[in-house]
Amino acid sequence: MEEPRVKCFISRTQKSNCYVVSSSDTCVVIDPGEVTEELLSYLNGRDVDYILLTHGHYDHIAGVKSLKTLTDAQVGIHHLEASWLLDPVLNRSSNTSKHIYCDWPDILFDGEEVIQCASISIKVLFTPGHSPGSISYLIEDKFVFTGDTLLSGFVGAVHLPQSDRELLKQSIQKKILTLSNEVIVYPGHGQKSTIKFERRNKTIPNTKEFFII
Repeated sequence: MEEPRVKCFISRTQKSNCYVVSSSDTCVVIDPGEVTEELLSYLNGRDVDYILLTHGHYDHIAGVKSLKTLTDAQVGIHHLEASWLLDPVLNRSSNTSKHIYCDWPDILFDGEEVIQCASISIKVLFTPGHSPGSISYLIEDKFVFTGDTLLSGFVGAVHLPQSDRELLKQSIQKKILTLSNEVIVYPGHGQKSTIKFERRNKTIPNTKEFFII
């Protein structure tokens, strides 16, 4: 079977990572924090089936509305943060010069769902802590997209309203570091990592917070 391809696009303003996961018969976009010409050029001619969000902070959702309009893809987010797409205070864009408003999502996750997107199998992992509805996406037991839950050598910010440091550590220990060593970690900011590296680097319990929104 063809292995899915992963392409990363970095927001010019917030330096957040947007990922396109594709195969010959499908395409999924994860966390479109910005819709750039480079992203649109890459998507040209591809059918985008899903726009999947790891959480509802503005630097991960700012491109959702325009990308949804262009592709008519289904938007999925954890049910605890569905309202964040409509509320600049909750998605924290009220602290910036541009308030972000999206439409109500098409899919509300609880966690543990499996999405079969043509030939790509995606498992939803409920990994709260950075935000109450943070989720990670495990694809084909090969890649995990962790948003701001786990970054390379760091954990996501937990100084924010509704963040929970202990809950974040539990999510990483029980849902992410239990994956096999070979799984590649694609975080919401910064470079990719592996489960093996995060275990050896002792990201947990030597928790270092990465100060992003």
